[in-house]
Amino acid sequence: MINPEHVSLGAGCASLLNNLFFTLAEKGDAVLIPAPYYAAFENDMQAVAGCVPYAVQMENPMNGPTTNDLNAAFEKATKEGLRVKMLLLTNPNDPLGVIYMPHVIYDAVFWARERQLHTVVDEIYALSVHHQVNNFRSVIHILENNLENDVHMLWGLSKDFGASGFRVGVLYTQNENLLAALANLNIFSGVSHPMQMITAELLKDDDFVDSFLLDARAQLNWSYTICTRKLEEMVIPYVPAEAGLFVYADFSSVLPEQTFDGEARFASFMQDVARVVMTPGQSQRDRKP
Repeated sequence: MINPEHVSLGAGCASLLNNLFFTLAEKGDAVLIPAPYYAAFENDMQAVAGCVPYAVQMENPMNGPTTNDLNAAFEKATKEGLRVKMLLLTNPNDPLGVIYMPHVIYDAVFWARERQLHTVVDEIYALSVHHQVNNFRSVIHILENNLENDVHMLWGLSKDFGASGFRVGVLYTQNENLLAALANLNIFSGVSHPMQMITAELLKDDDFVDSFLLDARAQLNWSYTICTRKLEEMVIPYVPAEAGLFVYADFSSVLPEQTFDGEARFASFMQDVARVVMTPGQSQRDRKP
C-alpha cells in the first residue's frame, strides 16, 4: 500500500528534481546519469543546486547500466576530484525508449546503497508504453515498497497525459527528513489548490483514465510505426522503443562531417528547412555524433 504521507507534490518533475538535488546534495557534488540521457536534467541539477551531471557510459545502453558501468563512472569521477552523491535513472528510458528489466533497477539501487548514494528513479513515461517487450515494473514494485531513506520515485502528468502545462509532479519517498525539507521548499513551487482538485477528479475517473490511456498508446503506436518505417526506408539505424514519445536514431551516415559540430549543423538544417526539431546526441552526452 502507498502511504499518502510519503507523497510530495510539486510544480512538475523538474521542480521536484531541482528540490531533490538542492536538498540531498551540496554544490559541486556529482550526479551519475546513464547516457544518453534527457538533456534538461543538466539544468534541473545545475541551475539552483549547482550539482555536476556525470555521464555513465554503458557497454550496452539498451540493456541499461551494469555494476561495471557504474563502477567505471564512479571511479573516474572520484579521480577527477568529484564527490558522487546521487544516481539518477529514467525508466522507461528517455531518450532510448527502452524499459529496463527489473534486475537492472534492483542491481543499480543496491550498488548505490553500498556507497551510501541516493537513487532517484524518474518514471514519467510509465503509462506511455506502446511496444512492450519487457514488462514495465515500478521501482516501488521491484523493491516491494521498501525504498528506505535513499530511493525516491518521480512521476508527473506532463508526458503520460500530455498535460505539461498543468505543472503537476509527484514524488514518492519514505525519507521523512526529505519530506519535511520539501514541505518548506514547495512554498516556491507548489501545486495550486484548483490544480490539485482538477488532478484529483481526473485520476479518480477510472473509465476516463483507462479510455484516454488506451487511445494515447494507440496513437503513440501509430506515430512510432510511421516514423520507424520512414527511418527503415532511409536505412537509418534506430533504437527499437517500447515507450515514450521519441525515437533515438543514428543519422551519422548523412552528417556533413563526423563531428559534434557536424551533428549540430545537421540538426539546425533539419529545423530550418524541414521544420523537424531534433535533439543532438552531444546534448544527451552520447559518445559519438
